[in-house]
Amino acid sequence: MKSILITTLLLTFVVGCGDSNTKENQTTLASSIPGAFFMPSRPTEVDDLVKVKETAKTGDEVTFLARIGGRKNASFISSLAMMIVADPSLISCELMSDGEDHCATPEDYCCENPTKLTKSLGTIRFLDDQGDMFPFSVEGAGGMEILKYIVVTGTVHDINENGVFIVDASKIWVGGKPNYGNERQGSGE
Repeated sequence: MKSILITTLLLTFVVGCGDSNTKENQTTLASSIPGAFFMPSRPTEVDDLVKVKETAKTGDEVTFLARIGGRKNASFISSLAMMIVADPSLISCELMSDGEDHCATPEDYCCENPTKLTKSLGTIRFLDDQGDMFPFSVEGAGGMEILKYIVVTGTVHDINENGVFIVDASKIWVGGKPNYGNERQGSGE
């Protein structure tokens, strides 16, 4: 009886550890969006985000240039594969001065007109094969960082007159960051 109990406990422990390790390995392996989302080169003749928003409708395939950012401490979502992007016409605070300490959170475009800001933002989502958002942040994936230029190709999930613009990305190109005096540096233009 004692040996059966010990055997049962050992099997439970071994099977339990196997399941736990498998789940842990699956989580580790699936902690970044697939490389197939990233384009090696920038598409040519791409319109800015605001221009695309003017005529886009739900279900449309769109391609546009934007910069990662738009909300203080919320440009990337920590538990979902989504991010906020801003139209390149917006001037982030780090582009308003050549001093490095001009603004602690330039990604929130706090010096811009709030109405213009609302009309110039979008949300990019990254979905898996089942149509669900990946359950992790995309910050750093493929070089994505706050304030970098990106070109997004995807399908409009939602858009409305209040500024909502949600795109499910199928491809993305990641550029660089602009500098004071050269606002389009890093855009690949």
